[in-house]
Amino acid sequence: MPRDQWSRWKSGIVAPCGCNCRRLNAVPALRRLVDDALADATRSSFPRADYIVAVAHAGIPWAKTVAERLDLPLAYVRAEARTPGGPLVECEPGTGDQAVIIEDVVASGGSAERAIQALLAETSLRVAGIQSIANWNFPEMRDLLAPWTVRAVTSYPQVLESAQEAGLLSGADVRELFRFYADPRRHAWHPGPVADVSLSGSNSAATRVSISDYREPCSNTYYNPATRITVWRNIYYKLQARNDFLK
Repeated sequence: MPRDQWSRWKSGIVAPCGCNCRRLNAVPALRRLVDDALADATRSSFPRADYIVAVAHAGIPWAKTVAERLDLPLAYVRAEARTPGGPLVECEPGTGDQAVIIEDVVASGGSAERAIQALLAETSLRVAGIQSIANWNFPEMRDLLAPWTVRAVTSYPQVLESAQEAGLLSGADVRELFRFYADPRRHAWHPGPVADVSLSGSNSAATRVSISDYREPCSNTYYNPATRITVWRNIYYKLQARNDFLK
């Protein structure tokens, strides 16, 4: 992938990879797959949840489904106030001691942390934790969200493994992307083919990178790990030609 086509993240990071869960909304079968996994994960990780809070905008459709499945009230936090100095929290939430923040993707953790601070400042809700579809699980995020429980259906290493199994990434690509994972803001991309991150590299046993080498402290938490990984392998196989998650 040429550098002029790389993704610019909300945090300012520029990289040849990204995770755009909004695209799932356009594919009903995959949307249902993720809806099921996210609702089950939230129920398992936060069994005492009493409020669901979406982070606008991308988190709203997912949070709405979770709230319906769990029969819980729903609110959402705006990215910006409608008027200068106005509130960020919408839907006039009531009281709750176990509110769960729903995000589509957590990277730096900044949007989730801002949503939590808005809830604490504007409502009587107390936050139990954050549940997302994907979590890049970077060290910066772990530090920022350390006071709260962070859970995800899948995270960066699992996504890379699924992409490699689907033939979208070579072993060299995966090793380079793991080096980026270790320090995303200061990572220096190698010049040449690896930096271009071809999405059609070899998938031989000799170049395989084992997920067991990259265990994480907070994101490998979905209640059924085998199902979690199966969800993302299914998505990758069905969208292989479109490269929807790494482009």
